Amino acid sequence: MRFFLFFTLIYSFNALSCSEVLKPFNIECKNQDRYQKLSDEFNKYSISINELKGYKIPKAIGLINFYANKNDLLNHTNKTLAATKQWLIWNNGQKYINMMSSVSIEMIDILKLHKALFATSFFQDIGSELGKLRTNSGQTNPKIFFNCDDKILNDQIFEVLKNYDLKNQEGYPYLTIENIAECDNKNYSSGELKYFKGSSVKIELKRWLIDLNDMMARYENLNADQEISPLNYLSDMKRWFLAIRPFNQGNDEVVDALMDYAFKRLHLPALQGYTTLPIIYLSAANNRAETFKKLQEQITFFEGCLFEVKTKLISSECSSIK
Repeated sequence: MRFFLFFTLIYSFNALSCSEVLKPFNIECKNQDRYQKLSDEFNKYSISINELKGYKIPKAIGLINFYANKNDLLNHTNKTLAATKQWLIWNNGQKYINMMSSVSIEMIDILKLHKALFATSFFQDIGSELGKLRTNSGQTNPKIFFNCDDKILNDQIFEVLKNYDLKNQEGYPYLTIENIAECDNKNYSSGELKYFKGSSVKIELKRWLIDLNDMMARYENLNADQEISPLNYLSDMKRWFLAIRPFNQGNDEVVDALMDYAFKRLHLPALQGYTTLPIIYLSAANNRAETFKKLQEQITFFEGCLFEVKTKLISSECSSIK
């Protein structure tokens, strides 16, 4: 029944409208249109979609964990939620990116963002590393070990990591897989995943930042290459940032905040920051597909909540917006 209602609601939106920036990009235009109409409809009930607890919770802690704990989380007060690390990180990130320049980002902004996210007694394990690239502290050449018992390094992931497509300025892959051995379960292998050495992290992060600033300006000035849509581009940028791994800890949280900044600048719906598989293990094409899928799921979720608000038959998933 609920799926029928979703489609009824979706196709009742006849006139398609979106910003000049996104008009050349059909997928982004449609999603901006859906999201804007959702926002307008929620406003009729004196509800802002960006302030919904039911929106902030999955955004802050990840959708999978959210559904596992929905009944407990949605009925807690903001004071209780504020004691959740992931909730606190996300709110800190939103406060910081709202102060960032709408024209360009500087390197210092990324370092300050890292500090802003984790500058609390909750995160003593990060401590002196706050706002410092991994060239300045900790392990400069991180490694991840895949054991047979982990059952992670399957054929698909192995193929992605064997000849990694993202390369540094000198032409070497950001990630390399070494000491590979076949497991008794032949569907998996063991091995050692290495990130590139930290001495060039700052150079690589600057490359990433120059690319982001350039493309954001091109989209906004209506002179971007239309062969790569904003959604695909930002999907690629998130994967690239995580492959660089500029910080010893907190890279996922930093790039999620940066992506929120970029999505807001382009007036796209903010995207939830979770994946079932680390993005660096996905091919570029699969990562783009996952990003698109998440965005569709997210908007559909709120279309369902909007219908429930209208009918006053609100499920536990949407109960926080009563």
